[in-house]
Amino acid sequence: MGNNLNERKQRLYRVNNVMFWVTLVSGVAYVVWLIIVGQRSTVEVVFRGFQFVTMLLVLSFPVFVRRRLKRDLPIELYVLLILFCFASLVLGGGLDFYGRFPWLDTVLHFFSGLLLSMLALWFMHVIMGKDEKYIYQNKYFLCLFVVMFSLGVGALWEMTEYVIDIILGTNLQQFILRKTGAIITPEDIPLCGQEALADTMKDLVIDLGSSLLVAVYVFIRHDKVLARYQATDSVNG
Repeated sequence: MGNNLNERKQRLYRVNNVMFWVTLVSGVAYVVWLIIVGQRSTVEVVFRGFQFVTMLLVLSFPVFVRRRLKRDLPIELYVLLILFCFASLVLGGGLDFYGRFPWLDTVLHFFSGLLLSMLALWFMHVIMGKDEKYIYQNKYFLCLFVVMFSLGVGALWEMTEYVIDIILGTNLQQFILRKTGAIITPEDIPLCGQEALADTMKDLVIDLGSSLLVAVYVFIRHDKVLARYQATDSVNG
């Protein structure tokens, strides 16, 4: 059992290293292309490069968790995390897939709600430790925590987009009538009133919807989870 777990971890580390070099090489090559061949603005070069740098930071997240929390992320959860971040940061923001495929942002926000909800359950497990069984006894609180965690991180992400838009003059929150990416051009038209808020609110509603799906699953499966803890207590007792 231990050998199988160590082997899975080694595979995960190899995948992590491959993703690191793919991100680094593709990021450097793309930024150089933007500067030399693409003839893009400084803002766009900085913005695209920032996406690749952020992905490299994400790839260091398991090391941070291991050192600070003395835990390893579940392998399945980590794989989903790096795949999502690669699609969002490298493909979506770095290579401008968001501009080429406008629907990609909506799809990734849906999956982000699911992923954040699963992270919420894992954090609950790590923070509470042996006492997590008492949290699981209250399925209403558990479901509420899953939804609030997902919404909270989603709101923090929207605030991050707001700050980046202010600093770099980008259009991450889609307050400009432009469907070809995050970089604003002189021809773009600012939206007014609720139209300027539509993208932000749509993202938060999607985060809410996908986290509610996980909460419903947790609610339905609650009794089986609690029974597992009770069985464990009986054996230990």
